[in-house]
Amino acid sequence: MEIRFYLKIVQRGWWIILISALVAVNVSLVYSYYITTPMYEAVARFIVSPNLENTDNRDMVNSLEALDKRSIVSTYAEVLNSHQIITGAMQLLRENPDDFDEYSFSATLLPEANIIRFSVKGPDPKVVALLANSIGQYAIDYVRGVYIVYNFDFLDKALTPSGPYQPRPVQDAGLALLVGVVLGVGVAVFRDQISGTLEQFGKRNMIDYESHAFTRVYFERRVRQEIANQPDGVITLGIIYLNGAQEIYDSLPQAYINQMLRKVTETLKYQLRGNDIVGRWSQLQFSILLPSTDGLSASSRLERIREILDEPISLEAEGQFEIALDPRIGFADRQGGESVNVLIAQVEKALEVSMESEEKVNMYRVRPFG
Repeated sequence: MEIRFYLKIVQRGWWIILISALVAVNVSLVYSYYITTPMYEAVARFIVSPNLENTDNRDMVNSLEALDKRSIVSTYAEVLNSHQIITGAMQLLRENPDDFDEYSFSATLLPEANIIRFSVKGPDPKVVALLANSIGQYAIDYVRGVYIVYNFDFLDKALTPSGPYQPRPVQDAGLALLVGVVLGVGVAVFRDQISGTLEQFGKRNMIDYESHAFTRVYFERRVRQEIANQPDGVITLGIIYLNGAQEIYDSLPQAYINQMLRKVTETLKYQLRGNDIVGRWSQLQFSILLPSTDGLSASSRLERIREILDEPISLEAEGQFEIALDPRIGFADRQGGESVNVLIAQVEKALEVSMESEEKVNMYRVRPFG
């Protein structure tokens, strides 16, 4: 189930993933070709072995045992890494050591062998090979003057590298592509979650939880939008008050209240047209907006709604009982360019009249100005 969920997110955000991958690849290529300085590596290998000319058979055995302990080979590796050795080799080349600040040196022991790998890295392929061999030879000469029991010599001299070890545009671009895809998927998932959160937040501001009708704030906004889109258009605004539920509202469990209000919302939506709007005006009041409808055309529909809501509704929770809503409706139409506030005041006045008279559906007729 989770795999399908993330696949849908990837399908929706494919363009984000594509853009992320392309940006990552392009950045990698620009960095490789225009920003990064190519770096080269030259490697020389050295072997440590007993000196046959200066040892007898017994000393030969002891020398081999000492080599097995790796301390001798480690010592020679440190000689190669020595600042004194490196600086001395550069001076022999009649070069200023400060000119080689961009170069790095590293001597490492190969496992299970008396072999030392000496690496020189830097921006010039010829210089790295020259330094590796020169420093190596200087170290050999130094060791021969200090240690006579063991031979320390080249196994392989360094060769001029044919290409840089970094950057490698193709490999780097491939890695950048992978990173870009991963980042793109992450951004797509994050965007989906954020949009879902914003959508839920918008719904909380737009939909009343208890009744599933629009909130009053959103309903009034829609009324104002309708008037702004059609300044001279005709609309009818109505308020439905559930008079019969007033006395028992405060004593009802929340589950019963939600059932009652949602059934009213369902009834109103079923009886109205697709472009009509239903909102929760207050605790027991619902509002309806009928675009492009005058009061006379709306009166029969509102009377029909009153008759349906006048029938007792059944509520089910821990038990079952019926509530008589006794709905009262006040409405008014806008035909003369009245403001929203004026129209609302007229509707509320019509509702007051319906509460005080036997006429349960009352219309307040707004005459055109002039």
